[in-house]
Amino acid sequence: MRLPLNWVRDYADIVTTPHEYAEKMTMSGSKVEGYTCEADGIKNVVIGKILKLERHPDSDHLWVCTVDVGQEVPLTIVTGAQNLKEGDLCPTALDGSTLPGGVKIRRGKLRGVESCGMLCSLGELGLTTHDFPFAVEDGIMVLDEEVPVGTDAVKALGMDDVSVEFEITPNRPDCLSIRGLARESAATYGVPFRDH
Repeated sequence: MRLPLNWVRDYADIVTTPHEYAEKMTMSGSKVEGYTCEADGIKNVVIGKILKLERHPDSDHLWVCTVDVGQEVPLTIVTGAQNLKEGDLCPTALDGSTLPGGVKIRRGKLRGVESCGMLCSLGELGLTTHDFPFAVEDGIMVLDEEVPVGTDAVKALGMDDVSVEFEITPNRPDCLSIRGLARESAATYGVPFRDH
């Protein structure tokens, strides 16, 4: 069973690292198979707002976007995505950022126009429509709610969590739910359990 560590914190005030949590829970009898950080590999990606969209002068399918990323001056970013409009908020990889799989984003030129970063799709962030059903699969991820410009995308998208995988034995059916594992976590850490 997979357990998001942030959900445990909805029920119990646990301050821990993923490694320590895995060790303590295993020692208490709830065997942890492993854990993964949801945002592994994502660095320097923020929420940007499309201020202006213009056709690329040397391409009929590229767009030149002016994007506010919370810095003094908006960035120019070239994209081939066709699902954008002015005012859209989307994850924006800045110059020097890293995406899952070790992909590095650098400033460069696309058909003669400088691009100072990249607007990100679900796939480029290691996500799917299962994670964000409102997003399109073959275009840039456009947020469906207001988020301050310049916010760290990992935090804004709720990817600042750790998923812990438990091996639940047949004698512990009480641990087959988030609430059950949260209760077990509270008992292991000796903190009160908040039953909502």
